[in-house]
Amino acid sequence: MTIAQLISGPLGYSRVNGYPWKSPDIVFRVVYLSLQLVDLGLTVMAVNFGFPELNPFVRISLASPYQLLIFKLGIPLFITWFVPGKLLIPAIILLGGVVGWNIKELLLLAF
Repeated sequence: MTIAQLISGPLGYSRVNGYPWKSPDIVFRVVYLSLQLVDLGLTVMAVNFGFPELNPFVRISLASPYQLLIFKLGIPLFITWFVPGKLLIPAIILLGGVVGWNIKELLLLAF
């Protein structure tokens, strides 16, 4: 392994025919991070509307936006850097269910 491959990490050598964005690993990582950001947005929106946060870790981190960003974006970035994309599929399915549930609950409580 060259120094450039070591520095670039998993994103550097997950290329398919020279096009890094056609790699399934990259797509899984982007989908996972996107779902994390959607969940973050829904959480902040729900708390601003006065709904309680049920997750105790997120409830504590809502006091500081920096803690919330570390918890909802920093840790997922760390996970996607070291975990192969195919192993993120169960987390993507679970997080998709959580985001869908949150959207459903917000719509039901709004009307």
